Amino acid sequence: MAPLLYGLIGLALDLVNRIVHTPDLIKTVTTNLTDIIDHPGDVTLSRGLYLGALAALPGLALMALLLRTLARVMGEAMTPEAGELAARAPRMMELSEQRFFNVVSEMALAASVRTPRVLITDSGSSNAAAFGRSDGEATIVVTTGLLATLNRAELQAVSAHLVGSVADGDMKIGTRIATVLGLFGLIAKLSGSFADREAARRFAKLLRASLRRGASRADGELAVALANPFEERETPRHPDDDLGTSNKVPWRTLAWMPLVGPLVISGFFGGFVSTMLLGPLLALTWRRRKYMADATAVRLTRDPEALATALLKMSGTAVQGAFSAWTSHMSVVPDSGLRSKSLFSGSAVAMSPSYEKRLLALRKMGAQQTMPQRPRMKLVTWLLLAPLLALLAGLMGVALVLLVYVSIALSGMFTWLPVILLHAVLR
Repeated sequence: MAPLLYGLIGLALDLVNRIVHTPDLIKTVTTNLTDIIDHPGDVTLSRGLYLGALAALPGLALMALLLRTLARVMGEAMTPEAGELAARAPRMMELSEQRFFNVVSEMALAASVRTPRVLITDSGSSNAAAFGRSDGEATIVVTTGLLATLNRAELQAVSAHLVGSVADGDMKIGTRIATVLGLFGLIAKLSGSFADREAARRFAKLLRASLRRGASRADGELAVALANPFEERETPRHPDDDLGTSNKVPWRTLAWMPLVGPLVISGFFGGFVSTMLLGPLLALTWRRRKYMADATAVRLTRDPEALATALLKMSGTAVQGAFSAWTSHMSVVPDSGLRSKSLFSGSAVAMSPSYEKRLLALRKMGAQQTMPQRPRMKLVTWLLLAPLLALLAGLMGVALVLLVYVSIALSGMFTWLPVILLHAVLR
């Protein structure tokens, strides 16, 4: 972002210079770049670090502003109001709903946390989830199907898992993970919007709606869009966008040319990093949070068998459509019907451990329940895949280096060269 931002700042100083004398920022930048290119051996370590810090400063300031805004939006997206969830307060005249409310209160007292708000959603699926932008504003939502499936001890174990997740700080951690992924997804979405007018209009409308204060459905939709940086809906093409019917280059393409280097290439880089690196690493981290929530539930209830039995019953029920796509990672068990639109949808690593692994961990804590083991990949298969994976990793490393060089070249041609021409005219 340095060429674009410094170019804009330099041109603004050139305009002010027409009235009041101002420093020539663009000349200073070009002089330093010329010295580095012509005499790279004369650049000392201290000067290199100084110039590197100056180059990174505008981008860091912009990233800090984006992170601050995204943190608020993602926090609001972690609430039931931001999802497509029709939930209500529990009816105290209904025994099953009153019982779940009671066990949540008991587990919150045992964990020494504020009692979360309890909501009921009418769904035949067996699942429950804990939402919230912070640990002190948590909400637990349970389906009527789960209330009808589990007994009191099992409901207590499920509520202990959710309350344990709140007590372990998963609300804040989930928001931070979403913010990090959302930052790279935002860069990728912005770069893709320059080439597609319909995508730009749709994404701009979504951004405007989500930036308003207060949780809304737009927050959840934006979060889903940013979690899938390379996914685009099919939209009707405008005749002006079809380059095959005319030899003329649309004026919009020419207008966005200065942004090719800073955003389009780096946008692809951001989506690549989000999908191939950050997504899998953060998914692995979230899997550890699930194990920790199970362990906390056992500590609160002192009954690992109840949680193991509850997981077995939930695995035998179709767990689809209980919650919105964005909040599915906060569920006790993953929502298989929303895998393509969840927080870690772009990751090859599942956001939740398998039932078999969770039951194996519970067996180490005293549970007796087991599930049939799935056939594991043979060693010969792993030996055959290892060279291919190593080759793929090497090619991706080369691609990333090439992207940096291409981005620098495009920035110089389409961003810095027009800036220098305008600067020469203004000065």
